[in-house]
Amino acid sequence: MLTEISFTNARKTFTDIYDSVWRRYLPVIIKRHQDEEVLLLRRELQQETLKAYRLQPEILPEKDGSVTAAINELDIAVNKPTLDEAVNELVRELKIYAQEYIDRLQLFLNAPNRKGHFPYILRVLLCENDQEVKSLLEM
Repeated sequence: MLTEISFTNARKTFTDIYDSVWRRYLPVIIKRHQDEEVLLLRRELQQETLKAYRLQPEILPEKDGSVTAAINELDIAVNKPTLDEAVNELVRELKIYAQEYIDRLQLFLNAPNRKGHFPYILRVLLCENDQEVKSLLEM
C-alpha cells in the first residue's frame, strides 16, 4: 500500500513529503475529504509507467508519391510529400491534440471514444520539446 497523507498534514509537512518522493522515489497519495485523492510521483517514474502506451505510427506510401502517417490509437493522420515532413507534421498534430485535450480535459475524459487517449496524451505532455515528442514515435 502507498502512503496516504491527509491534505491538512500534507500542507504542514510538504517539504518532507517532497523529499521522500524525490530522494526515495516513494509515491504518496494526498487525500482530502473522503473521496479526493491525488498521487505525487516523480516525473521519470511516470514516464516509465507510460511506456506501455506506445505510439507506433502506421506509414503508408500513397500512389501520388506522398506519405501518410497515422497514429490509430489517437485517430490522428497526416499526409505530406515526404516521410520526414509527415513525421514532423505528426509531431505538430500530436502537440496540438495534446494541448486541446488538456484544455478540455473534462469533456475528453467523459467521451467514450477519447477517454482512453489520456495516457498517450500524458506521454506527449511530459515531453519538453519536439525532439522528445518525435522520440516517442516508434518507427
